[in-house]
Amino acid sequence: MVKRNPERCHQPLNCPACPRGRGTGSLLGTTEALATQATVLQQQVCKELVDLQIKNQRLQEQHDAEIFELKSEVLWLESRVLELEQQGARAAPAEADPGCYPALAQELGHKAGGRGHSYRCRLQSTDFLTPENKQQELGGGTGVQPHSPKLPAEAKWAQEQHGAQQKALETCVAALGRQLQGAWEEARTAGQQLTAQAVVLSACRGQLHQAEAENARLQLQLKKLNEAYAIRLQHCARTVAGYADGAGPKPTAAALRTFLETTLEDMRAAHHSREQQLARAARSYRKCLADLSRRHEELLTAHSVQQMLVDPVGAPGTPRAAFGVASSDVALLPLHTVTEFSHRTQNQARLEKQLQKLKAQKGSSEVSQGATLQPQGLEAASWAQIRQNLQEFARGTQAELERERAQLLVRATMAEEQLSELQEYVDQHLGRYKQEILRLRKLVGTGDPWKVGAIPSDKLQHPRTCSH
Repeated sequence: MVKRNPERCHQPLNCPACPRGRGTGSLLGTTEALATQATVLQQQVCKELVDLQIKNQRLQEQHDAEIFELKSEVLWLESRVLELEQQGARAAPAEADPGCYPALAQELGHKAGGRGHSYRCRLQSTDFLTPENKQQELGGGTGVQPHSPKLPAEAKWAQEQHGAQQKALETCVAALGRQLQGAWEEARTAGQQLTAQAVVLSACRGQLHQAEAENARLQLQLKKLNEAYAIRLQHCARTVAGYADGAGPKPTAAALRTFLETTLEDMRAAHHSREQQLARAARSYRKCLADLSRRHEELLTAHSVQQMLVDPVGAPGTPRAAFGVASSDVALLPLHTVTEFSHRTQNQARLEKQLQKLKAQKGSSEVSQGATLQPQGLEAASWAQIRQNLQEFARGTQAELERERAQLLVRATMAEEQLSELQEYVDQHLGRYKQEILRLRKLVGTGDPWKVGAIPSDKLQHPRTCSH
């Protein structure tokens, strides 16, 4: 085989006789290995995402089953309340009809036990004057005189006590049912909001990992291009030096001119490709920032609703302006997103008005009912505990989300700085390469260096791709 001299090789970089060609082959092998690793990592991420979705579906099914059980329990409580109301309705005619006192006294005797027995003994001791009353007592078997002056007062007092206890029990059961239903509704809403926020955070993290992988790939490609351009410039410099010294064969001017033009066109194509890559990266960063702003606005809306659920009285909490979106972030949002935000704000205001009306109706109904002090104290204590727990949960969730948002903003800023540094690096080195080509053309004596198609010096500095 004929060995080629790498010092005077005019073949392309993939020439097998040239050691630099073999180096380029190794670089291509490294690129393929990195691409394979990136594909494997992407498959792993997709598999983890599918597993998370399956787990989320299972948790949702479990949550629906618990909600069904709670609804069944609430229906049972409502049926119990209806039974108590029916018992109260049956007891009301007995109070209006004086002839039903014996049956009412018998029922109260069966329920109260000892109290009914004492009533019968007391009535037997007082009703010994007339044999007709005694015969009526033995025949009826109730031990109660309808026409006794003391019996209506005792029965009326017992009925009033029973009615008061029944009303207190009904009020307590209704209050507990409302508390249970409200607590489960708030827990379900909080769980849904937490799930949505977790999905948003996982999506933001995935986008951040994709941006980091794209940045690493672009840096590796830039390094390879710099090495290839350095090898080409060295080869061109050696060729021109050999021609100037007259040590080697004299190449034709057309061949050298063609080689320089080809090199310059390759550099232009590489620079244009790099500009396109930087523009795509800037667009992706802008899209990520817009998505982050939209997620932040949704979280603010969820936080406002949750704060209203936690503290319906209107206690001072974290103001909405403290977590507001900057004007620069809002300017990046598209028109349909801004319209959607305005609709959500209007819906939120409408829901707030409805909630205030319901609170006013609830307050008036509670005042008209005139419930006892003990159930009101229990209800206030339970509501205070629920509000405290939900406030702690809301504050912890909001703090965690704000920390995540701050970290994402810092990473986005760092990525933008790295992008601008890479663009400056590319512009600087391309300008140096073009100046070196011009110097070589002047040495060769090809005439005016700008007639070949080079870019003037005032166009070397390309405008930066704005990512803000």
